[in-house]
This record gives sequence, structure tokens and C-alpha cells, in this order.
Amino acid sequence: MAPDYHHIAYLGVDIANPVTIEAVLAMADRSGLPAGAKVLDIGAGTGGVSAALARRFRYQVHAIERDPVMVSHIADRVERDGLADRVTLVRGVAPQALDVLAPADMMVALGSSRIGGSDVTTAAGMFQVLADLLASPGYILWGDLTWIATPPEPLRQIVSLSSIYESDDGWKAAAEAAGMTCVSAELSPQAVWDDFFGTADRRVRDWLEANPGVEGRESLQARADQIRATFDFGRPYLGFGLYLFRKP
Repeated sequence: MAPDYHHIAYLGVDIANPVTIEAVLAMADRSGLPAGAKVLDIGAGTGGVSAALARRFRYQVHAIERDPVMVSHIADRVERDGLADRVTLVRGVAPQALDVLAPADMMVALGSSRIGGSDVTTAAGMFQVLADLLASPGYILWGDLTWIATPPEPLRQIVSLSSIYESDDGWKAAAEAAGMTCVSAELSPQAVWDDFFGTADRRVRDWLEANPGVEGRESLQARADQIRATFDFGRPYLGFGLYLFRKP
């Protein structure tokens, strides 16, 4: 298997986004949901958020993940932490998994843009898909890259190739268009952003140095260079927004 940037950079961390687990838990707490609430963690990644929500609030969490390496990592974490009674691992892609598991009391989506499917091309469209699958009342705990200043058009085009991103006002307006209100919103501090991307870059660079002859090394090097250049250049324009939206 060719080396994968995300596997090297993020395996072993609790949360593969520039936000702290403490901030995510504090935002979830504002929902006031009781123990046993049904929570869908969409794009669960390493499983750190699913595990933390199940442990702290005793939610019944469904960790949805399509990457087989991450799926295996989540399974190991759940077994190690003794959370098999509260975390259910769901291997699959979001649109199909959500249809089967809905309705949910809360959906968690951190860095999981385009989860509404390929035909959904706007933030309002994504939120509408999710809102339709929520219980009433229900919550979306949303976190993603957020424009904090008007970017140069080339940067916007590059970043938008893979995901849908909005400004802080844009995320809130999209949620409102889907019939939801914003309970709470915050941007990650710059130190959290810098630590996250700096640590990920160092982990990949260390791996590259330790594996000089591995097949696929050149592609991984190019990917690491692209990500570092994009986020170094984009630092004045990008942040990470964390939001709790409520469907009445």
C-alpha cells in the first residue's frame, strides 16, 4: 500500500482537525442532551471524538468512517477503552449510512464537507440534508475550515476543489436557510491551528526521512509540500470554526 498522508499525519491523535477535544466537548455539552442520546459522528477519523463523547456524556455514538485503516484504528480504540457498549463502528460513506441510522439527536461533522453527496454543492444544501435526518429538536455539531478574510481567488479555487467552505457568517446563514439556529460558535485560537498543522507536517517529514527508499515516497513528498504551501500561504485567510446548530 502506498504511504498515505492522512494515515501518517493523524493516526494516534485524538482529533484530526485544528481544534481541541476540550472545545468539542464543551460545545457538545451546550446541547443539554441526556445520556443515551443517539449521536452520529460523520467521518469519525481516528475515533477520538466518538470515544470522548461516549465517555464524557454516555451518548450512544455511531462512528461512521469509510477509510479501512481508520476503521481498524477506531475498532482498536473502542476495545482498548472499553466502550463497545456505547460506540458502534459503521464502515461506509455518509449519505448511505445516514439514511439507515436516522433520525439522530445530534450529528457531529468535523472536517467532513460534501457529506451530502456529490449532487450537493452548497453549504445550505449540506445542512438541509443533515437537518432532514435529525430528530426534532436535534443538533449539528459542525467544525470546518472557515474564511476569516477575503482570500485571493487562486487560493479560493485551490481550497474549494476538495470541499465546500464558508465564512463564519456564511456557515450561520447556511444553517439558518436549513431551518436551524446557531446556539454557539467559536474559532480555534491561532496557536491551536499552528500546532495542528505544524505537528502533522513534522510527522510526515520525519517519516519521509526515515523511509528513503519506499515506493510512493515521491508522491507523499509532493502531497506534503502542497499541503504545507497551501496552509502557509492561506494562514491569513483561513481558520477553523466550531458551531452548534439546533433544529427546533
